[in-house]
Amino acid sequence: MKKLFVSFLMCMLFVQSGFSQDLQKILVKAFNSKDSSDYYFNVAKKSLKTEKDQALYYFCKGARHGDYNRTDSAVYYTQKAIVLHQKFKDYNTLNNLYYNLSFTYRKMGEYDKSIQSSIQGLQNAEISKNEVWIYTFTNSLSLIYHDFENFSKGIYYGKKALALAKKIPKNNASYISGALNTIAINYDDWGKPEQALYYHKQVFNYIKGKDTLTIDHTYNNIGNTLLKQKKYKEAERWIKTAVAIGEYNEKHNPDRYDVDLYSKATNFTNLAVIATKTNNLKAAENFLQKAKGYSIKSQSAEKLRDYYRAEYEFNKLRKNLEKTVESQEQYIKLRDSVFNKNRDESFLEIEAKYQNEKKEKELLKSKVAIAKKELELKKKNTQSIILLITVIALLIITTLVYRQQKLKNSQQIQEFELKSAIAKIETQNKLQEQRLQISRDLHDNIGSQLTFIISSVDNIKYAFEIQNAKLDNKLSSISNFAKSTIIELRDTIWAMNNSEITFEDLQTRIHNFVEKAKEAKQDIEFNFTIEENLKTSKFGSVEGMNIYRTIQEAINNSIKYAEASRINIEIKSRNNAISILIQDNGNGFDSTTINPGNGILNMKKRVEDIHGTLSIESVLSKGTRISIVIPKKE
Repeated sequence: MKKLFVSFLMCMLFVQSGFSQDLQKILVKAFNSKDSSDYYFNVAKKSLKTEKDQALYYFCKGARHGDYNRTDSAVYYTQKAIVLHQKFKDYNTLNNLYYNLSFTYRKMGEYDKSIQSSIQGLQNAEISKNEVWIYTFTNSLSLIYHDFENFSKGIYYGKKALALAKKIPKNNASYISGALNTIAINYDDWGKPEQALYYHKQVFNYIKGKDTLTIDHTYNNIGNTLLKQKKYKEAERWIKTAVAIGEYNEKHNPDRYDVDLYSKATNFTNLAVIATKTNNLKAAENFLQKAKGYSIKSQSAEKLRDYYRAEYEFNKLRKNLEKTVESQEQYIKLRDSVFNKNRDESFLEIEAKYQNEKKEKELLKSKVAIAKKELELKKKNTQSIILLITVIALLIITTLVYRQQKLKNSQQIQEFELKSAIAKIETQNKLQEQRLQISRDLHDNIGSQLTFIISSVDNIKYAFEIQNAKLDNKLSSISNFAKSTIIELRDTIWAMNNSEITFEDLQTRIHNFVEKAKEAKQDIEFNFTIEENLKTSKFGSVEGMNIYRTIQEAINNSIKYAEASRINIEIKSRNNAISILIQDNGNGFDSTTINPGNGILNMKKRVEDIHGTLSIESVLSKGTRISIVIPKKE
């Protein structure tokens, strides 16, 4: 347990609030000296000069009594401090005082008074709009209802506290883990272990590493749940971890931790139950002795109740009838003195009173706000009516003028759009006619001339027996060049005759080109794949021809220079662009030592003309990869 009932640091916050410097120094000594604490508090009492000094004295005196489980004295001094701080309207300190008071009453088993103190604290925190304290008191209500065995209410406030903890803007991990723990122990003691373990283990999402040394109670609580599931070995491992963490903190952090009597009572009571259930009576007896000592020292009604229940089970197993009856009587007596119907009704009455007061305050605020609004409305009514009439008249006039102007603008826009559309269609028609005329001229004139050249060359070769091999090769070269030119011409005419070109059209043309290439080199494996949704993508004739020529040049290079046996072409979507990948398994080249020729430069120029990018990657003996990326049209 962290040292000090409410940290000594909180008492010393009064340093900047006009309190006596001498008194503060004495109280520092009272907190730092355990054995001489009472002596220094007596010295401090003699140096009190003002009501604020008294308030500080009572605050710290009550906190110190709380540290040492002197519950009656803690209640007495805390109540006196509350009276004075209410007078000063010191809401922040009142939050601490109400929490201390509620915590003390809870230890004493006076749960009705504990709830009342928490609700008073919650009201005070709501006035000061302190998110941390609103969470703290809500979580405290969950713990109190848990101890009183009203688990449904405990879970209600626990979940409410969890929601509040998550809204705390900074360093909220400890608050979230606290709420998760509170929800879990309510589920555990309500006989719902699965839900309990779910919430317990969520704690480790927020508390990690060395910080787990601050949550020994979570280890014990998980062990307690496993104990109820009769998983004794697993439960024992978790609880012994909790004991080890507590001992580590007492040894290595004595300035921050005191002996946590409540936790030790819980741990050793649970270990005693496990030993009893596993018939290890010697260990059970040892654990019960420790549990009894810590339970009595903690002055917690809840821990004493749990101890007597464990002692009853132990004596029953040993068949010691006299002690079994004695333990049972102690358990029933304590349970009935704390957990009775009248107190449950008192809880409901306290909570209902708080909720009613809250609703009344909200209702009063609402009524005041409504009255103010009504008064403002009455003052503005006359002006509003006159203004409204003026505005309506202006609005009607403005609307009429606006509609007339809008209609006129709309007609002008429509006329302009119609003229533009007609002009565009006429231009397109003229362009198409010019394209058709040019394509006819190319076909009829240049096409026929090329055909004549091919025919003439072939006739010369067949008409004369040419013995000169060099001449024969030259004539064949002229014939093949003319044939290649005719193919290129036909591709150009095809592009000119089509205003739009699709990838499917390109695939057909490229397949034709590859089939002709296979006549020269038959062992080429050729793959051409297009994503289904891209097959119907359309381009203008210029764009289409640029894409076709670029792919054609890449294939031609793979066959002619790279001596590739496999060529893959893949066209697919990539974000807002179209990716064309041409890859072969040819000879490749070292791009750092070879200057790009006209073919590669022309490819890059064609792609740039259609706002795309072209990149080439090549490795000697491993092939070449050409990537083209073209933006999609909107």
